[in-house]
Order: sequence, then C-alpha cells, then structure tokens
Amino acid sequence: MHGCRIIHLILLIGFASLPCKKMKIIAVIEESITSGGGFNQALNAIQQMNILSIDKFEFSVVNTNKENIIHLKQLKIESDYIKITFFDRLLSKLYAGRIWSLIFSKLKIITPFEKCLIHKDCDLVYFVEQSSRAESLQNLNFIATVWDLCHRDQLEFPEVRNFGEFIKRELVFQNTLTRASIVMVDSEELADKINSRYGVDRDRIVNMPFSPSPFLKETQVSDSANILKLYKLDYGYYFYPAQFWAHKNHFRIIEAVKILHQEDTQYRVVFVGRDKGNYDFLDRLIRGYGLSKHIKSLGFIPAEHMRVLYENCQAVIIPTYFGSTNLPPLEAWFLGKPLIYSKLFSEQAGNAALFIDPDDANSIANAMKSMLDETISDKLIKNGFKRLQEITIIKKKAEEQLISRIIQFEKKRQCWN
Repeated sequence: MHGCRIIHLILLIGFASLPCKKMKIIAVIEESITSGGGFNQALNAIQQMNILSIDKFEFSVVNTNKENIIHLKQLKIESDYIKITFFDRLLSKLYAGRIWSLIFSKLKIITPFEKCLIHKDCDLVYFVEQSSRAESLQNLNFIATVWDLCHRDQLEFPEVRNFGEFIKRELVFQNTLTRASIVMVDSEELADKINSRYGVDRDRIVNMPFSPSPFLKETQVSDSANILKLYKLDYGYYFYPAQFWAHKNHFRIIEAVKILHQEDTQYRVVFVGRDKGNYDFLDRLIRGYGLSKHIKSLGFIPAEHMRVLYENCQAVIIPTYFGSTNLPPLEAWFLGKPLIYSKLFSEQAGNAALFIDPDDANSIANAMKSMLDETISDKLIKNGFKRLQEITIIKKKAEEQLISRIIQFEKKRQCWN
C-alpha cells in the first residue's frame, strides 16, 4: 500500500513537470524590399507579432526571398529561408483549379512548402502579405492578409485585369478568405467589403491600421546635404513615393505641373519607385511637355535615403486610385510634412490632408499652390500628428482583438495532435 502511494506521487510529479507546449505561429514573408510599401507593412506586422507573442505563443519567421535576410537582420528579425521549388509553384497553380484541388485533396498531396512548415511544428501560418500561397495549404490553418480589393473597385486598370489578373485575384480571394482563421485588413471599409463580397464572418476580420515604414522610424540621418546633392535636389519639391503602376496616377501630377508651368510658376516634383510597366509612357509625357527640369524620377532608392527626401519636400502628394489605406500618408505625418491626398481615402486621413480629385489635374495644381500658404500647411502638419495618435489608439484595440482571436484558435488547436 505504501509502495502504491510512492508510485502515485512519482507519477504526479512526472506529469506536473511535463513542459506545456506553446502554440507556434510562423510568419511568411515573400516579397522583396523593392516591392515598396507592401514589404514595409509586412515587416511592421512581423515586428508587431514578435512583441504580442511574448509569454503567449512561440513565434518565428520564414522567408522565401534570400534578398530579404539582410534587411530583416537590420531590424533584428531572424528568419529561416525556404526555397520555393518548381514543384511548389506547380502544385500551387494546380490547387487553384477546382478539379485538380479535389484530386490532390483526395490523394492527400501537400506541397513541399507546407511540409517544411509542418516539420517546423507550425500550428498557425501568418501570411503577412497579400499572398496566393494559402490556396495550396491542406492541413495548416492560417491568417490571411488583404490590402485591397481593387480588382473589383478599380477594375479598369491593366495591373488588375490584363492577362487573367482579375480572375487570378478573384480565385485567390474565393479560395482562401473563407478558409482563413483570421483575415487581416487595414480599414473598416475593406472589412465590410470582404464580409459582403466573400461571406467572411465579420468577427474573423481584424482591422489593423498601417504604420510608417520600420526603416523610416529606425533611420537617423547625419548627411542630408550630401544625399540631396547626390540626387541634385534642393528643398521645396513635391514628393510622390510610389511604384510606377498606372493606378498610382503619376499621369495627373504631370498634367498638373504642365498647368502650373503655363502659369510661369516653378513647381518641382520628385518621383521615386520601381517601374511596373508605366514608366516609359510617363517619361515620354514629361519630355513631350518640356518638364524634364521640373519633374525628376529617381527610380528605387535605398531605405536610408527616403527619410531625407521626405524631410526636404514642400509636401507629399498622393493622387492614387487604390486604397483603402496607403503607407506614405503615415510617413508624411510621422515626419511632419503636409499631405495632398486622393479624396477616395478620407477614412484613412480624416482632417489631416488636403483632398484632391484624382480625375482632375486642376484640383491637384490648386492644392500644390495652397501648400505655399503656411497657415494651411502648418494646420495639416498639426492634424497629421493628431491623426497618428488616433490611429495608435485604434491599433491597440485591434491588437487586443487579434490576440483574442488567436487564443480562440489555440483552444480549438489543443483538441488534436
């Protein structure tokens, strides 16, 4: 009898000492730094989850683009590289088709990418960018990220309709959003659209506002004069940081500068960003109007130079058609620069922007002239700081909602091996 008590006590001690396994979340980052604002927002999401997961979950990062390793290390983010093979890409494309998806599901075929995540003991995959890779996941639950539904909202633009792009986007959203444990968005407007168009339960959608680029927040510049000299710039230009997509609407800024030039005014504009198929058209337009001295296109520039270009501009100007949130407004407010913004996105900006009609070059030209009035620009700068504070409060509540949703998932995840 005494021996039985000893054995019972040993068993109790043994069970008590068993480690309690924390749920593991793995974030996946796929785009390169040259992809622009999307990459920066993905980094913000990773940094955020790294903090939120402390003492709650195990968190790690996998990266499918080797170029990113050095940029992630700059922000003290460690990541494991996963090579996406031809077989991975093939299976991902085939899974997008209903018939092949049914066949592969029946045969229980999973991609090497998912096998790798399973091998890393992943419980929940967090796609921190708008990604099609979730389509092929067969066993793992995931968090999806959606930045826009502009293939529906602005379907005229070639980047969301040509060569099957509309169908591709639509299939990705149809095949992933209803299966996602959580869908991350950046505005209430986008959350409502996902709910109504794809039938995703509203309580599965988390509205997490964007933040300024982590590189911008980390960068401390001591040689601003040399950087300006490198690009042959002086203080006082209008700044548009955006990739050269058609929807970014550089066209209307060029038309506005043409109008101002005809009035014999010397307004200058600086574009930065990679060519996405529209640069040659815009360059011909600039040269045709004789505006080469007034409009500079610097291409993609290093992250450490961006802060200098922001700080030395007269104002940031963003006449884009795509949203419902964009990163440059947050960066303009963060660095104390007045903002000219498309009226389509008043939800993001509140009263912290001078709104323009993206269809109307005269509207943009008039806004550029207004920025020379210090009363207007100073008020916008002040409102920009306030708007950032408001967004910070919204973000805190969203973080609480996100953690709550993950804990709900964890309770269910405990029910199987």
